[in-house]
Amino acid sequence: MAFVAAALAHQLGAQLAPVLATAPSPTLWYITRATAISAYVALSLSVMLGILQVIAHNAAERISWMVDELHKFIATLAGLLVLGHLVTLLLDPFLPFSLINLLLPFNEPYRQTAVDLGVFGLYALALLLFTSWLRRRMRYRLWRGVHYISFVMFALVTLHGLLAGSDSGEPWMRALYGGASAMVVFLLFVRLFVGPSKEQPLSKPA
Repeated sequence: MAFVAAALAHQLGAQLAPVLATAPSPTLWYITRATAISAYVALSLSVMLGILQVIAHNAAERISWMVDELHKFIATLAGLLVLGHLVTLLLDPFLPFSLINLLLPFNEPYRQTAVDLGVFGLYALALLLFTSWLRRRMRYRLWRGVHYISFVMFALVTLHGLLAGSDSGEPWMRALYGGASAMVVFLLFVRLFVGPSKEQPLSKPA
């Protein structure tokens, strides 16, 4: 799925290049930053909603199926924003990223380690989205096991943003990373103390 996402980004980049070629030089960089920050917010909200669903499930509390739909919508939105982030990276002449740079974690033209973390985060996100779309066709235990990767994905994306983001030194950006990380950790602790999870789907029946 990561290869599919990068291939789509390459195709979109080829189509949009003539349109954006005449844009002022900072435009693509602003869009890159905006899509990255927006994607991080969406990913954070998606992870939090997922943990809240499990907490409610463990506590035997009934929640609306709309919460699950919102969770999936925000996760998909995050994927689209990540795709937009990849497209602008391909188009930006000041950051010479190639399709290979976006697919494979080596020989990056910008902050090698930080970008490598982003590539691995892309793999994790693609796997999570793919298995979410196939949720009804997978065994629940398998689906749930795969979705533990969401915590790894969140950590990878947070580190990627802190190490690669041009705004990571700004107080408001540090507050965003710190606040999102603190909330996820807090919800994880709550989840640990709310009793064992029952082995049944969290959403409405098909």
